[in-house]
Amino acid sequence: MRRPGTDRLLLLAVVSFLAAFAVLPAGAWLVGAAATESVRADGAVLGAAGPAFANSLLQGGLSAALAVAIGYPAGVFLGRYRWPGRGAVRSALLLPFLLPTLVMVLGLLDLLGPSGVLGGPFPALRWLTVGVPGIVAVNLLYNIPIVVVLTAVGCEAASPALEETVASLGGGPARAYRESWAAPSLAGAACGGLLTFVLSALSFAPPILLCGDRCATVEVAVYRLALLDAEPAAAGILAIALIAAFAVPAIAYVLLGRRLRGRGPRGRAARPIPWRSPVTWGLAAVFVAVLAGELALVGAVLFRSVVPPGATRWGGPWRVLLGPTTASHLGLSALAAVGNTLLFAALAAAVGIVLATAAAFAVVRAPTRGTPVALLLFVPVLLSPVVLAEALTTFWGPLVGGTANVWILIVLSQALLGIPFALQSLEIPLAGLGPAGREAAASLGASPWGAFVDAELPRARSGWQTALLFVFALGLGEFTATYFLLTPLSRFTTLPVAVYDLTADRLPGAAGAASALLLLLSLAVFAAVVASGGAEE
Repeated sequence: MRRPGTDRLLLLAVVSFLAAFAVLPAGAWLVGAAATESVRADGAVLGAAGPAFANSLLQGGLSAALAVAIGYPAGVFLGRYRWPGRGAVRSALLLPFLLPTLVMVLGLLDLLGPSGVLGGPFPALRWLTVGVPGIVAVNLLYNIPIVVVLTAVGCEAASPALEETVASLGGGPARAYRESWAAPSLAGAACGGLLTFVLSALSFAPPILLCGDRCATVEVAVYRLALLDAEPAAAGILAIALIAAFAVPAIAYVLLGRRLRGRGPRGRAARPIPWRSPVTWGLAAVFVAVLAGELALVGAVLFRSVVPPGATRWGGPWRVLLGPTTASHLGLSALAAVGNTLLFAALAAAVGIVLATAAAFAVVRAPTRGTPVALLLFVPVLLSPVVLAEALTTFWGPLVGGTANVWILIVLSQALLGIPFALQSLEIPLAGLGPAGREAAASLGASPWGAFVDAELPRARSGWQTALLFVFALGLGEFTATYFLLTPLSRFTTLPVAVYDLTADRLPGAAGAASALLLLLSLAVFAAVVASGGAEE
C-alpha cells in the first residue's frame, strides 16, 4: 500500500471485479445469443417483445414526468429554505428507496385497495391500485423522494453571491430564479427524472402484481423467455435491445449527477422561509403532501400486518407468518428467510464497501477518473437485475457448484447493484474535504494510501458509514435478481422473495406480515444511518 501506483492497482482490482462478474458473463451470454442461428428463425418470440418495449416506455415516461412535476416544487422547498428538523426529514425521504418495490405494491394495496385503509371507505381511490395507474403510483412512491432530494442538492449548489448581485441590481424573485438557481435545480430534477425513467421502465414486480401480462415490461419479457419459456438465446437478443434502448438515459443520469455533485458544497444557499409569499405556501403544500404520502404508505403496511381486513383478533398475520403453513409454502421458516436476508446483505455490503473505498481512493488521487469509474460501476444497473442474474447463472453457475452454492451469486449480484450508490455516498463527503489534509499527511511522510486512510477517511466517516449501510439496505430489499437466481422452495430464500411467493400462493396475511418485517428491518438500517451522522450524504 505504500508503493507508488497503489491507486492504479486498486482501480485495477475494482475494474477486474466488474469485468469478471458483470461485463464478461453478460458479454459471453449476449454474444452467444447473437450468434445462435435458431434465434433468427424465432421471430414470433422476439416479435412479441414489441408490446413489452411499449409498456416500458409508457410506464417509465409517465412515472418520470409525474415524478419531476411533483418532486420539483417539493425539492425546491427542501433545498431553498432552513427549518427545524430539515436534516432528519430529508433523510426520512430516502426510506422508500431502501424498500423493495414489492413492499411498495403491498403498501399501496393496504392503503388504497378494496380493503385498504383509505380505499375501503373511499372507493373512488381504488383505480390507483390496478393497471397502469397502479404501476405508475408505485413508481412515484418509490422515486419521487429521489427527485426531491436531487432537486434540493441543485438548489443548495446555487451561488448565493449571484443571487445577491441580481437583487442589488433591482431584480425580483423571478429574475433571481432565472439567473441564479433555476439551472442547478432543474438539473437536479432532470437527474432524478432520468433515474426514475430507467428504474420504472425496467420495473419487474409492480407490472406482474398489479396488471399481469398486458403490462409486462422488457425486464419481465427477458425473465419469461430465459426462465419460463426456456429460450435463453431469444432472451439474450432481447437483453441486447434492452441495453441499447436504455443506455442513453442511464449514461445521461451518471454524467448529469456527477456534474450536479461537482457544483460545490451543499446547504450554502439555504435561507429562512419567506412565509409571506404565496409561492412558498404552494411549495410547502406539495412537500407536505409528498411526505404524508410516504408516511401513509409505511403506516398502512404496519397497520394491516397487525389488523387485517375483517379481523376480530389482532396479530393473525404474524402468527401465520411464523407458523407451519408459511414454512410449508416457502420450504423454510420465516426466521430462516430473515437470516438469509441479513447474511447475504451483510456479505454484499462488505464486498461493496471495500470496492467502493478502493474506487474512491483512485478517484481522489486523480479526479479525472471520476466519470469513467462512475460509468463503469453503473454497468450492472444498466444491464438490469434480470440480465445480470441470467449472465451470472450461465457463466458462473456451473463453476460455483450450481444451486448448492447459489448464495454466492446472490451476494455478488447484490454487491454489483449496490456499488455505484456506495461510491456516490462516499465520494460526496470526500470531494468536500479538499487536498489540505492529505497534503499535510504527505509532508509528514505518509504514503498516498496512508494519507487517504489516516487523514481523509476519518473526516468522511459519516459518508463511509452511510455507504456501508446503504448497500446493506439495498441488499435487504433486492428482489429481482435474487428471485431469478433461486429455485422454488430453496433453502436460500430471502424475505423479499418470500413476500412474493406468499402473495402468489394467496396468503395475503402472511405476505403482509413479511412486508412489515422487511419494513422494520429497513427502518432499523435507516435509524443506523441517522445515528451515524451520515444521513445527508
